[in-house]
Amino acid sequence: MKLALVTDVFPPNSGGSGWSTFYLARALQERGHQVQVVMPRESKESGPTFREYEGLPVTEYHYHASRLPFVRNFTRNERLYPPFADFLAGFFKEHRIELAHGQHYLTIPPTVRAAEQLGIPSVATVRDYWPVCYWTTHLSGDKICPGCSEINRLVCLYRNQGPAGIAAAPVSLYMGANLKLKQSWLARADRTLAVSGYIATKLKPFVPAQRLEVMPNFIDLDRLQQITSQPPVTPSTTEPYLLFVGKFEENKGARLLLDVLREARPALPTLAVGEGSLRGELEQAAREGLNLRVLDWAENAEVLRLMSRAEALLFPSLWPEPLSRVLLEAIGVGALVVAMETGGTPDIIQHEHNGLLATNPLGMARNLREILAPGQETRRESLKAAARETARQRFSREAVVERVEKLYFELAGKA
Repeated sequence: MKLALVTDVFPPNSGGSGWSTFYLARALQERGHQVQVVMPRESKESGPTFREYEGLPVTEYHYHASRLPFVRNFTRNERLYPPFADFLAGFFKEHRIELAHGQHYLTIPPTVRAAEQLGIPSVATVRDYWPVCYWTTHLSGDKICPGCSEINRLVCLYRNQGPAGIAAAPVSLYMGANLKLKQSWLARADRTLAVSGYIATKLKPFVPAQRLEVMPNFIDLDRLQQITSQPPVTPSTTEPYLLFVGKFEENKGARLLLDVLREARPALPTLAVGEGSLRGELEQAAREGLNLRVLDWAENAEVLRLMSRAEALLFPSLWPEPLSRVLLEAIGVGALVVAMETGGTPDIIQHEHNGLLATNPLGMARNLREILAPGQETRRESLKAAARETARQRFSREAVVERVEKLYFELAGKA
């Protein structure tokens, strides 16, 4: 098939959404499809430019955006969507695109609009909370957002913007309208793919049930195996250790990590690899005698090597993770995961099957203490083996891309 993947960002300079799009595009290309990648790019230039990344053709549509808060969002949403949709319609027609797949909030509305103009099917992937949260985080300050009502938006403005949020209170009406606009276009996609069951529950109020499907991101198990065949170079890894990887922030569970370690008192040291505002607090706890070693942020390959050799990966996130890539990679390398049951985490970890889940810090500490106890070696190995099997059956490139390809054929009438 001739496919267009329309994405907000794309490698080499991108976050998780861009890399997920890249891996999907490359996998589809390897299966014989002709894949065109299109992305909007904020720039002072005009007109499209073209480049190639690892054999994938990438077309960049340049647009201008304000730097002023809220005005910036308007120029990147409401003002961008119509001209970008017109550009996409011309692009799809020129390249005889048979199906268009939007990847994020800057690109899904114009992708759906352009596909409708040409009468081709459209697919939308939702990887986080942008359809239900103006800030895309599902957080109000460091608290889980209770829902985007008019009152809650005012509270959210204050929590996220401080005193300036009070002055910006009138834009609350714009925030609500902006969300409704994005929701309306998402609902018009021929199929909306939520990366987890938890994300799907957030979309059900406005996406028709027959057009909503859970489709996770995938991991490349061959790549993981190749990387983890080499030992980590991080200091302090010659002896057994526990591992925490991520941002040292409240919502990522950095402070809860300290509560868990103080309660469980594991004999093994915990390596905390990352960066964030709570770094000082973690370092202070280490100085006060907690068996914790705070290390700098590491590249992905080094993190994978650390995970593959850790006695357990601790995942105390308080934020409702849409579908954590850390956890996907952890089960891919066969790590023993001890986690909090939030967001999409239960899509990956099933308690006592391929890892351990808890609903509170005391429960997580108890799980950790019990699984590390003498005589639990067989149980630990069983959980690790089940984690690897889960990764292979449900989250491997082969398993997920085959489902995506089948969906494309179905929507294009080629099933």
